[in-house]
Amino acid sequence: MNPLDLSTINLVSPYTVWGDEGSYYFFKTDYGAIYKVGFMDDSSIWESGAYQFLIINEKNTPSPNDPKLKATVFCVLEAFFAANPDILLYLCETGDGKQALRNRLFTRWFEEYSENRLYYCRTVEIEDLDGVKNFAALIVQRSNPRLDEIIAEFEETIRVLTEKP
Repeated sequence: MNPLDLSTINLVSPYTVWGDEGSYYFFKTDYGAIYKVGFMDDSSIWESGAYQFLIINEKNTPSPNDPKLKATVFCVLEAFFAANPDILLYLCETGDGKQALRNRLFTRWFEEYSENRLYYCRTVEIEDLDGVKNFAALIVQRSNPRLDEIIAEFEETIRVLTEKP
């Protein structure tokens, strides 16, 4: 993954963003919450060019209805796609059972995002064998020359994962 341009991010981001080693970026909200936004190589569907997108509240500090949080996350996302015309998979964390809430929040954020027309975003729900509902999203620039192929591969993977044995 190409590192993100922090100077460009910080020209428009409401919160100051800093990074470490190119794949994790941090910012602190007005509420004292420290967020980590990360991009990890993901070869679960595609052999290369795909990254798992993470948004982690490092200390689970509440940051209620903070529009600056959403704006900062999207500044980082825009910088990612400017440097990496690749595929993002967003998986909602399941450890505390709040994955459905996280999915609704991210979906709402994306729908409200002023530049959402530039991206293809598809969210899916997948129930695992233990009955736990997992949520994932595919995010790809609409200008990606492989867009149709990427969508087809994602849909086929979801079909296989959701088929009952």
